[in-house]
Amino acid sequence: MDVTRLPRIFLALVLLVLLLSPSVVQAAAPFPRGPGFYYDLVKLGVLILSFICWVRLCAWVDTDAAELKLERVFWNGILLAGGVGGFLVIWIVGIFWVTIIVAWAAVCGPAYWYVTVRNRQAPEDDRILTPEHLTLIFTRWTTRAPSEPEDAKIEGVPVRFMSRSATGEAEESERVERLRESKGYQAALRLVWDAIQRRATDIHLEPTAKDMPVRFRIDGVMTTIEPLTRTMGDAIVNIFKVLCNLDITEKRKPQDGSFSAQVEDRLVEFRVATAGAVAGEKLVMRILDATAQLADLSQVGMTEDMQNQLCDLINHPHGLILVCGPTGSGKSTTLYACLHEIDRFSQNVITVENPVEYRLDGVTQIEVNPKQGKTFASELRSILRQDPDVILIGEIRDKETAEIACQAAQTGHLVFSTLHANDSVTAIARMIDLGTPPFMLSSALIAVLSQRLVRKLCRKCRKRVKPSEETLKKLKVDRDAVRHIYRAFDPEEDRPKHSDEEDGEELQVCEACGGTGYVKRTGIFDLLVITDKIRELIRENPNIPELRKAAAEGGQQTLFEDGARLVIDGETSIQELLRVCK
Repeated sequence: MDVTRLPRIFLALVLLVLLLSPSVVQAAAPFPRGPGFYYDLVKLGVLILSFICWVRLCAWVDTDAAELKLERVFWNGILLAGGVGGFLVIWIVGIFWVTIIVAWAAVCGPAYWYVTVRNRQAPEDDRILTPEHLTLIFTRWTTRAPSEPEDAKIEGVPVRFMSRSATGEAEESERVERLRESKGYQAALRLVWDAIQRRATDIHLEPTAKDMPVRFRIDGVMTTIEPLTRTMGDAIVNIFKVLCNLDITEKRKPQDGSFSAQVEDRLVEFRVATAGAVAGEKLVMRILDATAQLADLSQVGMTEDMQNQLCDLINHPHGLILVCGPTGSGKSTTLYACLHEIDRFSQNVITVENPVEYRLDGVTQIEVNPKQGKTFASELRSILRQDPDVILIGEIRDKETAEIACQAAQTGHLVFSTLHANDSVTAIARMIDLGTPPFMLSSALIAVLSQRLVRKLCRKCRKRVKPSEETLKKLKVDRDAVRHIYRAFDPEEDRPKHSDEEDGEELQVCEACGGTGYVKRTGIFDLLVITDKIRELIRENPNIPELRKAAAEGGQQTLFEDGARLVIDGETSIQELLRVCK
């Protein structure tokens, strides 16, 4: 029901009663008049105020029932009937102060019934007229200071939430407008702004029985920040769920969605996933900032020789190039960098991804959606009929996708894809384990690139140290060649000797890295080019030891060997390299 029509409906009913019952107008009991035919202004004011409150109540019930997926027609009907009945009683009976109470009861009775029903469906922190809710209202009215003093300080946060339209475009919908008055909205803005300022890639909200711990993934490492109260944390989770158009009443089943935010002068996308845990609902949010996307291969951290070697492979007319590594190792970034090296305007480039993280000009990007029957295999079959020159597959997960990728590579297409494997040789074994025939893989595959991401030392606070013999042995260098290396700043070890807590002297934290000792990340790589000897081994005897031996004879560098140059150059520490490449 359109609640904006209620005033017109009510006025029509009032006019009908006045026309049919002129004696009511002329009667002096409801509204005593003197010479001049005047109404009682007090009673008229109470009546108008009651009417406005009734319309506002009906509008709130209509909106609230829609959000909680209750029967809108039923609840709108009983509130409309109660209001119309109450006002008719006022006009007909004639005892104003008695009938106005009857009218209020006719409206408040159904309203209280609705509140009782909606509280059973609403989250605990969104229930109204409960003792906790009434106490909060009383505190707000009796306390001079606002209940959330931080709100005034963070109104200037340059973040504006935007939902997704039916076409997937970011927009400011009515749903977002309503959220701005919700509890926790300003705190949600501040949380997102803080994460972006710290270069976080993920936000984790993990409820416990008492509070809501918050963790950011910064440079691949989880960092704990100040926790939220449980009530505020649940409110923020609901804010993000409403932005993604998820069911806020469902807290056990996993849900996922996305929304966007205008951050300063750029648009940032967010992927949200929720899951029911023992203590409550956990939420993980991936931050996809297009400005952080690398432009080309020269910025991913490769040596110049490897970059030239990979560029030669990218210019092949056909073949399969795999990029492997664990989750979060930068595989997608490297694939996008490879596409930047291709002339996308003279070739037909099509990608199949899940999800599409960044938009590329001159590229047809298709998003996989298993719920709608759009899988990697089914989409690959369809795009092979679109005359593609270059195909990017987000990930090879099953036998069918692996076989189609190999067939496409054999029939004149250049295919890029990612695979979960520890190194380049293991990736070949992984493809065979998925069910790809060795003869098909040997003829399609032209290169495998394995990679990891290591944190870069902060230039402002890194410390120069003399390497130990064990460290030199691991780096495979002589002492004469490397006289010193660098390590990250350690608050305990690097505290000044004269510093004493009793003197009130505190150790200054580096502003550039926030005390972590590292700023941003770079890649280390292991490129395996498929030679004729390796191709023959894949076809005839695909076992890992033989493949490793052949790769080493061909001059392949391991991930640790590639990372050793960064340690020697002072870009990272030996501790960080060992953490990534054990």
